[in-house]
Amino acid sequence: MPDLERRWEMADPRRDRTLCPYTGPDTALVVDEAVQALVLLRAPMWLGDAGPVVSALVSLAAEADGRLHDAVADARDQGYSWDQLAFRLDTTAAAARRRYGPYSRWRRTEEGRLARWGPGK
Repeated sequence: MPDLERRWEMADPRRDRTLCPYTGPDTALVVDEAVQALVLLRAPMWLGDAGPVVSALVSLAAEADGRLHDAVADARDQGYSWDQLAFRLDTTAAAARRRYGPYSRWRRTEEGRLARWGPGK
């Protein structure tokens, strides 16, 4: 179980470089490649135009934001505390619990209902 208090060495391949959010060259490269891929898929003749880049960035941000609620709920199901998640979300535990707690509880309840009774029951 990942823990904020664990010891690790910089050369250790088991270290968790995702312990806290940050941007850097690797993040920029992934975003640049994703934007280019979306523009090429959606408007290939407009590659190099800033308008499609804006749309692609908004699409990526919306998709990431939508997936974040499920990722937090999954982490809670795996035993992460609100303190651990708050560090990864770059916020306080209270803010993380307030923003993601209701969805995590609803999903656990909804999935439990579906597992017991099946869809539409």
